[in-house]
Amino acid sequence: MKYLYYLIIFLRILSAPLILIWPTTAIILSFSLDVIDADFAHYVVSKKQYQIIDKALDFWVFLYEMILAWQLFPVFRNFLLFLFLWRMIGTLIFYFTGERKLFLIFANYFENAFFVIFFRNYIPKINLYFLIGISFIIKLFQEWFIHVADLSVREDILKSKRKWRNYV
Repeated sequence: MKYLYYLIIFLRILSAPLILIWPTTAIILSFSLDVIDADFAHYVVSKKQYQIIDKALDFWVFLYEMILAWQLFPVFRNFLLFLFLWRMIGTLIFYFTGERKLFLIFANYFENAFFVIFFRNYIPKINLYFLIGISFIIKLFQEWFIHVADLSVREDILKSKRKWRNYV
């Protein structure tokens, strides 16, 4: 199982630059890998180490999503750049303090806004700003659920506990 985690990490690193070549495929792949990586990480790293690695990989992916957004969405450039920088400030503070609860303030609105803007052609003709607003409300709840309440759908709702490594 630990080798699957290493493979997922490698694919997360590789998929980020591919966002500029095959955007839709690479964005979906990157997001999917981010969703499942914790299911394999607990065999290799502690929960604290996982958070550090995951945030670094998130930054790597978000950087390429921001580059793509800069190219494709000139109307939303400044908005997405602000959200990207906001999350990066929170991530830096997290690296210095280790305080995950900060992510409630520095929520990852960038990714949600980027997804809504990028995939808007596949979404029925609903007001884009309404969708972004709804996605922000969902993201705020998700950040609270994961980083403040320290809950996991798999562990706390489905009752399938991960056995995180104890070393730091």
